[in-house]
Amino acid sequence: MSTLLENLINPVVMRLPSWQGKCLMRGAIRILVIGLGLMALVGTVRADEELSWDAQVLPVRFSSRYKEIEGRLRQLDDEMRNLPMMADVDALGTHGFHSNFTPGNEDHWFEISWDEPQTIDGIGMIPTRLTTESGKRSNYGLPSRLRIEATRVGESERFVLKEIADTRLDLRHGDPIFLDLMATGITSLRFVPLDLPTFPGKDVRFFSLAEVMVFRGQDNLARSGHLKANFSVDGELGWNINYLIDEQSPLGPPEVPPAGKSLGWHGDRQSTIGRSSWVVIDLGKLCDFDAIRLLAAQGDGPLKGPGFGFPMRFHFEVSSEDPDSEWKTIWSSGEEDVPNPGYNQATIHFPTARARYVKVVIDKIHIPDLFTTPRILLSEIEVLNGLQNLALRRPVYTPDERDVIPHDATRIWSSASLTDGYSSTGRLIAERDWIRGLSRRFDLHCEQTKLVAEQSALLVRWHQVFLAIIFALLALAVLGLLVWQVRLRQGNKRAVRALRLRISSDLHDEVGSNLATIALLSELSPSPGHLDDINRLSRETTQSLHEIVDITLAPKRARKPIADRLRDIASLMLREHHWTFDGLASPEIDLEQRRNLVFYFKESLHNIMRHAEARNVAITLEEADRQLRLTITDDGKGIRNPSTDVSGNLHTLRQRADSLHGELVVDSSPERGTRLTLTFPLRSQSRK
Repeated sequence: MSTLLENLINPVVMRLPSWQGKCLMRGAIRILVIGLGLMALVGTVRADEELSWDAQVLPVRFSSRYKEIEGRLRQLDDEMRNLPMMADVDALGTHGFHSNFTPGNEDHWFEISWDEPQTIDGIGMIPTRLTTESGKRSNYGLPSRLRIEATRVGESERFVLKEIADTRLDLRHGDPIFLDLMATGITSLRFVPLDLPTFPGKDVRFFSLAEVMVFRGQDNLARSGHLKANFSVDGELGWNINYLIDEQSPLGPPEVPPAGKSLGWHGDRQSTIGRSSWVVIDLGKLCDFDAIRLLAAQGDGPLKGPGFGFPMRFHFEVSSEDPDSEWKTIWSSGEEDVPNPGYNQATIHFPTARARYVKVVIDKIHIPDLFTTPRILLSEIEVLNGLQNLALRRPVYTPDERDVIPHDATRIWSSASLTDGYSSTGRLIAERDWIRGLSRRFDLHCEQTKLVAEQSALLVRWHQVFLAIIFALLALAVLGLLVWQVRLRQGNKRAVRALRLRISSDLHDEVGSNLATIALLSELSPSPGHLDDINRLSRETTQSLHEIVDITLAPKRARKPIADRLRDIASLMLREHHWTFDGLASPEIDLEQRRNLVFYFKESLHNIMRHAEARNVAITLEEADRQLRLTITDDGKGIRNPSTDVSGNLHTLRQRADSLHGELVVDSSPERGTRLTLTFPLRSQSRK
């Protein structure tokens, strides 16, 4: 490829006027060869890889399939926006069910059964998600394939109720599984894994689930069933087959975003020193109920962990007539600490009670360690009659002196939020709707991933065509750029030569003028004033000659910083004045800017010497944002109307400012002195 391109371009290369041009052209050949290799490499990109090209410029956008994919992706985004979201932080609590380690698959089953026949229409499963010594496991012990078997009333033989062919472990990160079923009467369900992952480093398998739910409508029947398994690890902390129905999972409470304004109740311990903290909920009338559900708050969850602030011991009291009358205890945790549920619901069941007022009394506060202040944190309390929450939006009373405690700039702690229907992180919803919504979100995510992969495959094919066209245009552009660059260099050389001649001419005129003045002064009768003038003009002439060598004859050698050059000029021209020079800025500027700035500076000082009748002169040189500002201030007689001076002393200064592409501001009035402020953009120092 390189030889072919050289044969095609060599005739052009040989006609170039300089060896630099030949080198540039040969470099272009190498660029073209590298570009062809990159195009071939990009052409092999797989459809599932991220692409850097913007699809908005490709004709693929106008294909019917591409438009169809884009439309479906928008629909998926709209539907997912209203669905529950997976929690960022594990809610902790118990782990769930863990089978034995064996080489097989189907012998890892577990079963749930009921004393009476049940009609079911949905099943939910939450995978175990935990951190082990080998790292974080999102789908710990979850099989790739799973069969659910059932038995009917009066039948001992099991039939296949549902089979999951692929649980998509490649995309699943602890996402729950929900199965919608036709209403079916059963007496038992058996969950049989068909394709379990092997244990790392060993040829053994195991089955694990954090939670299982069996629904009839919104009612979770699993919590009234009996569990058994071929084998269950029940002796280790966090593992027990009964944990499959304890409402504790890594996903936390059933909720949808967004969160409410309050995180929940933060107990005011200063108001309850020496006595128990409590909460009273007024149900409004006498009601029957058989359970109370508590939910921890998560205000300090990221720092202290889920479940921080959940009470270690507590009991429930009720009153039928008046909150000031006698209270009756209906349930107590006793002398044993309640296991912390993490950021999960904790539902306490008891025989049906009838009352109007319900009191939750905290007997022992959570103390995570010796360095943490104990506190009470709860986000919601529900008083349940079956599935109905009788406490929703009912009044709450506490002995706290502070009803509202600020948490941060946007959220608060409030005892009233204990019955608002919100956890610390979202609005509480029915358990079936929640688990079904999370499972639906995962299914939509899988479809989204598939569509994005197909979309990428379409883009890959069009990228290959697009790259070929772009490379051809690029090759032509490179060739044109090289020819233009050679011509530009030649034009720049001519411009530099003209610039040097112009600078030399200007400095020569100045040197000639100074020498003529010296000759005239030498012919006059000698006097101290004449000798001082001759001395000053001689020094100016010497500096001008240095400027010729510096700018015209030796442009590549190191030059005196511009600040030092201006200071030298001021020391020669302002010998009869009291002057100051403030500024350390000495940027590198090109030859033309340096020349124009020096001439502008000399002209300004000449005007002060000849016309201003000033005694003091202040000079400031500053650099900021690639701009140079030169300010010259004198206390002379000033200028009567500087804006109308178009041909006088300021005319030459304005011409110099224009040549610098800068702005000259003249601030002057009679008997008030004059201030000249020149501001112009810097260009890099020319090395041509």
